[in-house]
Amino acid sequence: MINLRSRAPGAPARTGKRLPVITGMILLASLTSGAYAQSGDGLQWAITPYLWLPTTRLDITLDETSIGGEVGFKDVIDSIDAAFMGAVEAGKGQWSAFLDLTHIDASDRTERPLLTINAKNQVQFIDAAVSWWPGGIDAPLAVFGGVRYTGFDDRFVITGNVGGNELLNTRSSSDYYDALLGVRYRIDLAERWSVLTRGDASFGDSEGTWIIRATLAYAVGQQRQNQVLLGYQFKQAEFDDGDVQTEFQFDGLTAGFSFRF
Repeated sequence: MINLRSRAPGAPARTGKRLPVITGMILLASLTSGAYAQSGDGLQWAITPYLWLPTTRLDITLDETSIGGEVGFKDVIDSIDAAFMGAVEAGKGQWSAFLDLTHIDASDRTERPLLTINAKNQVQFIDAAVSWWPGGIDAPLAVFGGVRYTGFDDRFVITGNVGGNELLNTRSSSDYYDALLGVRYRIDLAERWSVLTRGDASFGDSEGTWIIRATLAYAVGQQRQNQVLLGYQFKQAEFDDGDVQTEFQFDGLTAGFSFRF
């Protein structure tokens, strides 16, 4: 993989692996896409750990020169040192609010004929939004709006292979805040089975991000309040950092479990 996004102020653009940043982007998705499993007047909760197994495609443009590539799920996992992914949602009546958090610590080592690049990357991706359910939170349809945050903190150390001298030691960080708008809809298939769909878009500091998702949900538990989730998601995101433009495309299977109470 190729890194062209992160660079110190005034430093020339550099190339290297960029799997950790891709990891932070692709593990972003929230699987709390459906309505709640039970009705009532009290506050209802959904807590969802999840995973996304995508193929990643990217298009990086530096000074009008385009570089592309593709990364499989196994390559992404190999770069992760630590990760936390989870979503929580609470609702009552016609309103709910959800928070989706992904935190990734990753590292990568690239050896070339004359030098070695060591990269340490920290990525945070947060969606915070409020949903309005016209028919109540047990109804199929909801629209939502909120904020999407993406943060990158990258450090690169480049050493020469002859003599082991340190050639470059630099750190850079970038923060992107976007307005988020979307819609969710549930299709009931049978007593335990339903399809949860979601589409959203965000714009602001980034050049735009949008997601389309469809998830098959199977209700489990004594009151059938919990859900086993299996689905498919496509995501596209574009970031502009000076003369470097990076566009990501991700598509693949999602899996998770939603605890509802």
